Amino acid sequence: MRVMLAMLCVLSLISMPTMAKQALELEVTPLIGYRFGGDFDTSQNEIHNRVELNDEVSYGLLTAWSFDRKRQGELLISHYNTNFSESDDFSASNTSLGITYVHLGGNVPISEGPVPFYLTGGLGLTHLAPSDKQLSDETRFSLNVGLASKIDLSERLKLRLDGRVYGTFFNSDSAIFCDEVCAIYISSNIWVQSEVSVGLTYRF
Repeated sequence: MRVMLAMLCVLSLISMPTMAKQALELEVTPLIGYRFGGDFDTSQNEIHNRVELNDEVSYGLLTAWSFDRKRQGELLISHYNTNFSESDDFSASNTSLGITYVHLGGNVPISEGPVPFYLTGGLGLTHLAPSDKQLSDETRFSLNVGLASKIDLSERLKLRLDGRVYGTFFNSDSAIFCDEVCAIYISSNIWVQSEVSVGLTYRF
C-alpha cells in the first residue's frame, strides 16, 4: 500500500506541465463505453463458486493536459452500474453494484498518421458500492493500461476511441463487502475488467 501511494505521488508530480517550457493545453472528453468481465472466483471452506457481473454501459470523464510536445497527463473517472449473481454461499436482497475507477496517469504516442495511436494508463482507486445495505463498500488500489486514438474533426474537436484493461488489487483469500458477515471470499490477487469507449474531446 505504501509503495502504491508513493507511485501515485511521483506520477502526479511528473504529470504536471512545466509552465516555463510551454503553455498549458487542456482537453476534456466525456466518454460513453461498455464494460465487461470482472467475475469473482470465490472460495470458502473449500467450496468454490463464481459470482458473475453483468456487462453494462459505462460513463466517464477524462481530463488531459500537456506535459511536453507529445505526452499528456490524464485524470480518468469511469463509472458503471451492474448486477451480480448470487451464489450458493450467500444471497442479497439487492444485487445492484456500482463500480467507479479514479486514475491519474498519462498517454504517449506510439504511431502517427491520419489515425494515430497512443499508449495510455494510470494508477488510482477502485470504489465498489453495493446497493444492499447489509453489504459494505470497498475501496482498493488499481491500475489501467490501454490503447487510444484521437481523430481530428476540427481545430478544437476530436473523436477519441479507447480500449482499456483495469486491474484491482486484492490479497489472495481476502473477503469483501463485509459488514456483519462477509459476502464474497476472493481467491485471487488481482481482479480484472475491460472497457471500450468513445468520446468527443474539446481542446481549450
